[in-house]
Parts: sequence; C-alpha cells; structure tokens
Amino acid sequence: MSAGRVLRGEAPAKINRELRVGPRRADGFHEIRSRLVTIDLSDEIEVQSAARLDLTCDLPGLSVGPSNLVARAAMALAERLGLEPLVRLRLSKRIPVGAGLGGGSSDAAVTLRLLSRLWGRTVPDADLASIAAELGSDVAFFLFGGEADVGGRGESVSLREDGPRESLILIVPPFSISTAAVYEAFDRTGGASSPPALLEIEESGRFFGPNDLERAVLAVAPEMAAYLAEGRHLARECAVTGSGSTLVLVGASPEAVAALLRNHPGARAIPTRTMGRREYLNRIGADRAAPPA
Repeated sequence: MSAGRVLRGEAPAKINRELRVGPRRADGFHEIRSRLVTIDLSDEIEVQSAARLDLTCDLPGLSVGPSNLVARAAMALAERLGLEPLVRLRLSKRIPVGAGLGGGSSDAAVTLRLLSRLWGRTVPDADLASIAAELGSDVAFFLFGGEADVGGRGESVSLREDGPRESLILIVPPFSISTAAVYEAFDRTGGASSPPALLEIEESGRFFGPNDLERAVLAVAPEMAAYLAEGRHLARECAVTGSGSTLVLVGASPEAVAALLRNHPGARAIPTRTMGRREYLNRIGADRAAPPA
C-alpha cells in the first residue's frame, strides 16, 4: 500500500425498469425480480491511504459513522483481506437520499472496487459479490452496472447486454420515502404472489414494466398520486423507481417538465440518460474489472 496514494471514482445511480415483489420470506426479505439499469447521475468517492479509518461527506446530516455503507464496505473488505482499514474516504453526494436511486448501495460497491486497487489486492468477483450481498440487496449489481436482472432479495445478478441509450428526466419530490415503510405497507395490503418468470418489458416493447411497490408508495406518501397522474399525462412513459420517491419520465418535452414543476415548486427535475456497462466500469475507476461469465 503506497502512503498517500489517492484513487477517485464516480458512483452512478440506478433506476428500476420493472420491479416485481413476492411475499415476505422466512428470513424477513422479499423475493424480487427486477430489471435495473445504471444512469448518468453520480456520487463521487475518493480513497486515500491513511493512519486510520476516516469518512467525511459533504452532505450535512448524513451519518459518517460505522453504520454508513461506505465505512461498512471498507471494514468488510479489510476484514476479508486480513488488513486494518487504514483509509481516508471522502464522499461527495449528488444522488438524492431516500429516492429509490440506489445511491448508498452504489457508494458501497464502488468503495469495494477502489479499495481493492488501493490495497493492491486482486479480489475475485465472487468474493466481492459475497461481501456486497452482506452489505445490502443492490450492492452486488453496482459492482458491474449496465443493465441486469436481479433476483432473490437483490443479491442474485444476471448481466444483460446494454439496451439503446435512453434519455430520461428524474422528478425528485422535496421529500424522501423510507424503503422499510414501503415494504411494511406492501405487506399490509397482502395478495403478493411469486414474481413472474418473465418480466413484462420482455414482450411489451415499453421501457417500463410494472412496479409492484407503487401502491405501497402511495399509501406511505399519498402526495405521490398527483406527481404520478401528471407525469403519466405529460410524458410518453412515467414510473416510480424502486420504493420511491423519484419519478422517471421518458419522452417528456421541456414544456411538460416545466408545467409539472410549476405545480410542484419544491420538486427538482434532473436530466439524465442510461449508462452501459463499459462506460460504468470506466467511470467508477474499475475499467479493468471483468464481468462474470
């Protein structure tokens, strides 16, 4: 490990093109099937050799203690390698928190990739995936990015060829939504069945398929109903990503976006696009990483 060496990488967000959710399992998690794709909206992470583990973040109020996923990723990888986590971590947040965009999971996965390089260790992808699964459901996906199907509780990742680049508008309301609260509301509604073997987008020709959490999102945050109704009126397609609160618009004109923001002055519109795997790996600072066969 070289003293003072600094490595930097971006940590891009994701959206769910489709999300199907089954009943709660015996282990407390839900069986899901989802199509994820990374997008051009990123946090930034810097790692540097140091005398102790130290994490700073430019977002006021975000915990930088041992419960933070970035710190947990550093400690988990160091333990797996038999090292002390002697590293300074700087996190610059650009991805909204509690918005269904996977920012924390992406930060953790990119930290694993960067620290593998910083510490000069070739860590097999299977070992990284094992650590990622312990950290969180979406972390394994962010080791590779691009477009993928995920199953289990999110730790099972099947990489797909990247689809055509798609321009998107994210509508981020001025509030976050708790993933735990959404799943609790989902359980209260009952009626969940096993996720389908084939996602609807495979045959529909549409960019978005169903999001089985949508009804639970509306139960937790009823104000989302107005956002959804307007988004579906103004855009070619509109969907809640993950457990919310972000709406993703496809085919919305600038005038339509401006109209929606006038009705919801606290909301933000973020233009973005889908991001393929090669670009993703390059931007996170892991361009030499090889996706699993």
